[in-house]
Amino acid sequence: MSLVVPSWFKQRQGKAEPVGELVYKVTAPNTRAAFVAVRPDGNGRFAAAVQDAADGPELDATQPIFNNQFDAWEAAFELYRRALIV
Repeated sequence: MSLVVPSWFKQRQGKAEPVGELVYKVTAPNTRAAFVAVRPDGNGRFAAAVQDAADGPELDATQPIFNNQFDAWEAAFELYRRALIV
């Protein structure tokens, strides 16, 4: 599945570059870089997270409550928005 970024992220001139499996480095003007990630739990559900570094600790994360990757990516970008933009 290819990443679909939210419209607000595009409007902020954000860029998302893959840095690993299910991990993207996200950058935008006037905002420090961060990493958004989606993690499968092995039972068909996904969790979302935002981190300062690709292998660093999580700034915020969800439980594996999402039934598909698309919803988990939406949640990951919302975590990014809340942690670094708002």
